[in-house]
Amino acid sequence: MALITITRASQLLANQMRTTVVLPDVLPAQPLRTLWLFHGLGDDGSGWQRKTALEPLAVRDHVAVVMPEMDRSFYQNEASGAPYFDYLTQELIPTMRQLLPLSAKPVANFVAGNSMGGFGAMMLAAAHPDWFSAVAAISPVCDLSVVPSIMPDFRRVFGGVVPADRLRRSLKQADPQALRKLRWYHTIGDADFMKQPNDDFNDFLTRDLGLAVTYETGPGDHDWFFWNRALQATWRWLFDSTKELNDGKNN
Repeated sequence: MALITITRASQLLANQMRTTVVLPDVLPAQPLRTLWLFHGLGDDGSGWQRKTALEPLAVRDHVAVVMPEMDRSFYQNEASGAPYFDYLTQELIPTMRQLLPLSAKPVANFVAGNSMGGFGAMMLAAAHPDWFSAVAAISPVCDLSVVPSIMPDFRRVFGGVVPADRLRRSLKQADPQALRKLRWYHTIGDADFMKQPNDDFNDFLTRDLGLAVTYETGPGDHDWFFWNRALQATWRWLFDSTKELNDGKNN
């Protein structure tokens, strides 16, 4: 396993930006399948690597995992801050493909994230559904009305009023046929404080948009104990692996 931290200057953000990447030990002849994995509010691009069984999964199944540093941006162009969505789509993804042997084919690209990152993954899929073959939202913030209670600095990102239905509006504005070509996975813990909004949002995805969504719930809260288990369930769903982890360690 190769764990790489890439720090590069972003012209759009006028800042040095860090990206954490997990690569398998032996690179295949063809460009790698790539999971673009987004962090949540208050975390950073190293969170998934530090707190879950991500590394042995990536090594075992020969998948590259790219985890960008996106601050508290909700993966958007901030109202009074920096253009993070433009950075993600115009700089980060193209640059990672220039530097690393990553496939650009939609069938070999997947986007996922937890909490704020789950929101970001679905927003990116709504804007560019033809870039990916699957999107996985883990405990996503799907109703932004909760944001002022969990994010004191929300005005920098959203301005004076937080648009509670931004994700729904973005998905409604996307190409419906392109959205239906994607595989959709959605999961949340039963004790999560956003469980009911996620139930409602899954109804929106399936009933209003006509998407075929795998929606899984179970014991757990809005924390890394749940997200570690959820990552492994998400991974099985994404890559259809029947192999078992050896106590979370690579053989």
